[in-house]
Amino acid sequence: MLNNKGQIRIIEAFLAVSVMFSAILFTAPMPSTAPSFDRQNNLKKLGMQVLLSLDSNGTLGRLIEDEDWTKLRETLDLTLPQGVFYNLTVYDESMVKINSGEISNTNQLGQEAVMAQYLCVTQSPDVHFYTIRLLLGWPN
Repeated sequence: MLNNKGQIRIIEAFLAVSVMFSAILFTAPMPSTAPSFDRQNNLKKLGMQVLLSLDSNGTLGRLIEDEDWTKLRETLDLTLPQGVFYNLTVYDESMVKINSGEISNTNQLGQEAVMAQYLCVTQSPDVHFYTIRLLLGWPN
């Protein structure tokens, strides 16, 4: 019989190296665009949460009906995290812009700006509908 022990050891070593190389190859971090998407998605969720929390007790509708844009801007400044830029626009039922003043904390939102759109219904006896567009962005 031929002595095949050396050949078996070489095949065994080759398979071990193949397994180790495959493990390293599949566990190495792969670049993706997911962080940018997650960041935008989280920003949009944050915008919707802020609008929902302001509207949960009628504050948002009351500020819009009173056209108290300064108070609305101050409320957004307190509610949104520092470092998030925003621009809010309020439209009536006919999609006509009704806020005369600027409701914003910046002139530039950056390239990763997202929009959260919300329908606000007032709690007053004569019901009004307002469409609110909140643009949010991170600094560049």
